[in-house]
Amino acid sequence: MRITTALSCAALGGGAITGVGSLPHRDPAAAVRLVADLCPEIPFWPQLPQRAPSELMVEQALAPVAELLQPRKGSYGYQLEQRDRAELLDRLTYGQAALTPEVAAGFFAFEEALAANAFPRAVALKGQIIGPLTLAAQIFVDEQPLLRDPEGLAVIRAYVERMARWQIMRLARWRTPVLLVLDEPYLALLPSLGNTDMFAAVHGLAQSLRATGALVGVHCCAALPDQPPPLALLCATGADIVSFDAYQRGEAFCADPIVRSFLAAGGALAFGLVPTLRDLANVSLADLLARWLVVSCGGDPRLSLKDHTLITATCGLGLLSEDVARRSFELARELAAAVGDNEL
Repeated sequence: MRITTALSCAALGGGAITGVGSLPHRDPAAAVRLVADLCPEIPFWPQLPQRAPSELMVEQALAPVAELLQPRKGSYGYQLEQRDRAELLDRLTYGQAALTPEVAAGFFAFEEALAANAFPRAVALKGQIIGPLTLAAQIFVDEQPLLRDPEGLAVIRAYVERMARWQIMRLARWRTPVLLVLDEPYLALLPSLGNTDMFAAVHGLAQSLRATGALVGVHCCAALPDQPPPLALLCATGADIVSFDAYQRGEAFCADPIVRSFLAAGGALAFGLVPTLRDLANVSLADLLARWLVVSCGGDPRLSLKDHTLITATCGLGLLSEDVARRSFELARELAAAVGDNEL
């Protein structure tokens, strides 16, 4: 692990917050200004789904092959139509694997802000991308997802890696550590660690991206109705930072031996504690701090958990209002400061 206290609440004096990815703005410059105002230490480029449907997580990644796919009727995902599977896989293997202003206006506005020195306090620059399992689960060939096709999954994994490396290369130009987070809600559906091709795809990708010198995170805000988020599974992916929904069913996450080993090796947890709600009027700092204390109660007493804590919202804010998004970051900053002052 290569996480240092530079990304901890203690070192930043209560500033260790970042965004999951999306914001509700239609104006990319305004979205980046919000990031600069309220998330200056670990700024991120914002995805803007209210600006255009092509900025949604899945659609953004599938833009280079969008003409080959059609939305599935009455269900989720996209179906390959009137073309063969070989063409789809060939385009994903050899075609473009980069963001464009049409589908990621926030990324290019973020670059402009970096060039203008808008983030002088930044200790890391955050990017994000859909994970290979979640993307492969969205693409259907003859009504079967590429997730269940070993060759197709391997192609998707390599395609996501090319897109991630493109982001890392672009952001690394500002000589600030890059944090690249894989958004993998599908991990909540895996039954256990195992040695499956699916888990291996995420683990292998995380290791490959870490070899670039970037920090790697894995985010999963999904959970089955009767189960907590799969924190132990996320901690075994080889990522430096694990980002999860700690607001729901968060008791004693840190008691799991895999989680404790992850933290002892220098890993960090991005606690998604600010709920992604349309109205935060009834959400108090005291309640959020109490939830962090409950979540952390099973941790190793020899380890200062606050030195391994980042604070985020539970999920992206792209479908909320701009005012609520701002309040979400204000609460996150207040909570990070309270965590930093805590004796745990």
